[in-house]
Amino acid sequence: MSEPQRRQVRVRRSPKIGVFLLLGAALGAIAAIVAVNATPADATMPKAQAIGFLILILAPLGALLGGVVALVLDRVSERRARVVDAERTGSERPQEAQEPAPEPDAVHQPTEDRSS
Repeated sequence: MSEPQRRQVRVRRSPKIGVFLLLGAALGAIAAIVAVNATPADATMPKAQAIGFLILILAPLGALLGGVVALVLDRVSERRARVVDAERTGSERPQEAQEPAPEPDAVHQPTEDRSS
């Protein structure tokens, strides 16, 4: 058996950027709904249409801000990264689990032609 390999690695927590993008877009949509309902009604534009227009503007802006927050948190997590000793115990990569071939349910028997 081979000697285990030791090396130093950096360990850190990083944010999932997709979650921040979705959360920012959702907050932008909620802000659009609140903004339309907080302002007086306009006779020239239906409320649903105004909400739709504002969602088209505020949801991407919210996603952009969520992405910026995620990047800032990612930079902060790089500063808090720790260096630890890691040891590789196996010299080979683990083999992927191979699924057995499906067993046939029943043997197919040809049937006689009964149309004649």
